[in-house]
Amino acid sequence: MTTNQPVLVAYDGSEDAERALIWAAHESLRTGSPLRVVTIDDVSTSPWGGEIWVRDPEMVAHAEAVLGDLGVEDGVVERRVGNVASTLLDMSESASLVVLGSNGRGRVPETFLGSVSQHVARHAVCPVVVVRPPRRRDAGRIVVGLDGSAMSEAALDYACRRAEGTGEIVVAIHGWKVHTPSTDVFSSTARSVTDTLEEKQVLLGESIAGMRGAYPDVVVVSEAIPVAPGDALVDASSNASLVVVGSRGRGFFSGLLLGSVSQDVLHRAHCPVAIVR
Repeated sequence: MTTNQPVLVAYDGSEDAERALIWAAHESLRTGSPLRVVTIDDVSTSPWGGEIWVRDPEMVAHAEAVLGDLGVEDGVVERRVGNVASTLLDMSESASLVVLGSNGRGRVPETFLGSVSQHVARHAVCPVVVVRPPRRRDAGRIVVGLDGSAMSEAALDYACRRAEGTGEIVVAIHGWKVHTPSTDVFSSTARSVTDTLEEKQVLLGESIAGMRGAYPDVVVVSEAIPVAPGDALVDASSNASLVVVGSRGRGFFSGLLLGSVSQDVLHRAHCPVAIVR
């Protein structure tokens, strides 16, 4: 899929930001989308009343060198001054995707990409990918969390669209926590899992049916797992190139911008994580 809107990646010279830069460069080459790299001088007020500037004059040159080595021709590196998160959110309004490292560096807590990635994932209007180190670099699966909500449907669409270009398999996972109201824990759990599993498989089948029609060349498999959703997705991420989740699922108040499962996966996944709206 080619779009005129750029892939936007934040770069602060850290190891995690370097990983995000390389991931975004490959995404730009794969999709034909232009790449926009931004380094931001964060201006923060110190406890003593002055300003703290986070600067590294070599960052822009290094980022440009990385893009050159990777063969990215349609890419620009620019420098901004301001609050990191706010600047990225403003720039994300004209981006197709925002790419961030899971952590970064800075002289005050607010300039760490760890907090920035959380804030941008919550508030960006476009998809956000937080690049975490993959456990398996040769993984050929995209894992997506499904719970029947509109946002999880959007996550599945994103995963299938990506797999259409990469040739990967999409693994749709629905996890749920089993409740055992009976004092006879074994028999109660067995009945609950058996009865609920059929319901969950129907939910998955209904969600996947439309996507198989829209993306006939994409192999989509489904797994209903009686394990807490966050744990199920984190476990599956060990053998995935990307985990895709909706920013908010069923069971959350409408005012929440990032659901508990999304946050859990963002913190613990063993591969990059895409947050989709």
